[in-house]
Amino acid sequence: MQKRYTYVISDRTGLTAEALSHSLLSQFPQVKFEVENLPFVDTKEKAIKTLELINRKAAEYGAKPLVFATLVNDETRAIIASANAVFFDLFDTFIGPMEKVLDVESSHSVGKSHGVLDFAQYSARMSAVNFAMTTDDGMETDHYARAEVIVIGPSRAGKTPTCLYLSLQFGVFAANYPLTDSDLTSTALPPPLANHADKLFGLTIDPFRLQQIRQERFSGDTYASAKTCQFEVAQAEAMYRSSKTPFVNTTKKSVEEIGAYILHKAALRRKI
Repeated sequence: MQKRYTYVISDRTGLTAEALSHSLLSQFPQVKFEVENLPFVDTKEKAIKTLELINRKAAEYGAKPLVFATLVNDETRAIIASANAVFFDLFDTFIGPMEKVLDVESSHSVGKSHGVLDFAQYSARMSAVNFAMTTDDGMETDHYARAEVIVIGPSRAGKTPTCLYLSLQFGVFAANYPLTDSDLTSTALPPPLANHADKLFGLTIDPFRLQQIRQERFSGDTYASAKTCQFEVAQAEAMYRSSKTPFVNTTKKSVEEIGAYILHKAALRRKI
């Protein structure tokens, strides 16, 4: 398999560059990318050190590294662009054409996309995260009246990361409830969920994948046996169908895909 060194460089957190570069690199599964993220390259001195790092890697490996950058400052961008690498300027690719279409110059401000610019939105995000943590794993079910969605499913099917993603990315008040052995003896909704059927969204998963996940922490335990996993998944899906609860299979989906799917299917309103 071909191997390629890759640098993701930004003058702030690098989250924008990281997300976009990851999307682009994922289109080339036949190549193994060794990715290094370099955030806060916001001075001439840091840019020069980064330039030297890239050039050393190019000389050592014999092939030009890939460089994805979101650098607002012209001087630091020019320094990085002079490296012995294939340079992808993620801002310039879009900012120039947008300035022409809008007939307005961009602000060229550092950190706009991930700074605390709208305190109402920031407060909404933090409130949603706090709610997700307070109601994690079936805790504080008396708060369910405030929930916009209640994610349910067998243990280790992906409920907690999904709720945290929904809260962080979209500001959604998302609770989660684990379906335990006692809950799964019947297809009826557990008592804490019965009055919130319209807010429920189920997660299911391939039982053998579930077994793999559980065995990582509970190897040899009945909880991680194939029989238990098959039973719980089958009973959970039967409950979803009986209660007309929408659900999604998480086996081959990332948390981003699961979150976006729930947001769309449940018609949730994003606040961020």
